[in-house]
Amino acid sequence: MMHSLSIKLSLLFVGIALVSVGVIALWVDNSVQNEFRCYCQRSYEGQAPPDSVCTDPTCDGRCGEMPFYYIGEAEQAFLNAVRNSLWLAALVTVVIAVGLGFLFSRLITGPMRRLTLSARKIATGDFSQRVPKSTDDEVGEVSAAFNTMAEQLEKKEKGRRQLLADIAHELRNPLSIIQGNLEAWLDGVIAPAPKQIASVYDETVLLSRLITDLRDISLAEAGQLKLYRKVTDLSEFIPAEVAGVQSRCQEKQISISAELPAGLPSVFIDSDRIRQVLHNLIDNALRYTPAAGTIKIGANHTATDGVTVSVADSGRGIDAEDLPHVFDHFYKVDRSRHRGHGGAGIGLAMVKQLVELHGGKVWVESKRGKGSTFYFTLPAA
Repeated sequence: MMHSLSIKLSLLFVGIALVSVGVIALWVDNSVQNEFRCYCQRSYEGQAPPDSVCTDPTCDGRCGEMPFYYIGEAEQAFLNAVRNSLWLAALVTVVIAVGLGFLFSRLITGPMRRLTLSARKIATGDFSQRVPKSTDDEVGEVSAAFNTMAEQLEKKEKGRRQLLADIAHELRNPLSIIQGNLEAWLDGVIAPAPKQIASVYDETVLLSRLITDLRDISLAEAGQLKLYRKVTDLSEFIPAEVAGVQSRCQEKQISISAELPAGLPSVFIDSDRIRQVLHNLIDNALRYTPAAGTIKIGANHTATDGVTVSVADSGRGIDAEDLPHVFDHFYKVDRSRHRGHGGAGIGLAMVKQLVELHGGKVWVESKRGKGSTFYFTLPAA
């Protein structure tokens, strides 16, 4: 029980009250007796022999050259009554201090108890716990900070559960296709034709890429993904990447081009990882750009001696409410069409992690029906 904060605060109040009241009572008692003796000495001046002077050491010379007066029983009874009243008042004050100390300690520790109870429930997995903010003092600030923490934990927990569900869903799709084809071959329902074998192979490639991306995202978020940086000339790097996807764009009847200004500074990057960033952004543009559409890759020198790269498409665009979430894991702008467009939902999340790992930032500008433009910055060499 002695470890209770309320008991400690109550004892602190009592201790302060005892010391304060004791000091005041002693000082008042001593002062009253001194003043009373001097008063009596002046009142009975002249009643004693003329050669008898005040020799009371407690008068401090304030009585002057007066006959010395000896306090009788009545006067002493008065002083005793004053002293008793003082100590009675001190006792009453201490009792009141005990009550107020207990009350104030309960007021202070009450919110702390609620915080403790809510924290224990959060520790068991109940992230819906909140504590009321009853004051605007430091305790209220702690309550507000606790509620903010609880909201973030609840959001993280929901995200974790959704992430696990999305991972299971994305892994299950290719595995189901592979398992279905293998069972059909083993049962002799169909013969393993080259087309079916190629389909199974494509699913294994998709599965392998998904697992690799998940691993890379995990390492990037933990700050453990190593970068092998080198000075890279974007005026050569970007056109080479555009040339590598020309055939895919032609198959979908989409025009892709790179528009780069002269004098573009070199950048200090891991070229393999930035190539992955460009591939993911171009894949995303191809996925949502219709036939006869366009994709334009651009780059500009920024005011902070870096480079801003842009990937713009003429696709169907993104709704305003979806823009803040496009870089979230497995976020699907259009869930009903997502699988038909062939995405696993982590390409843009990977873009964000890789760009930020280089010290840059990434964002998107889009309007429904007017296409989308993704931007990311890179540090200059």
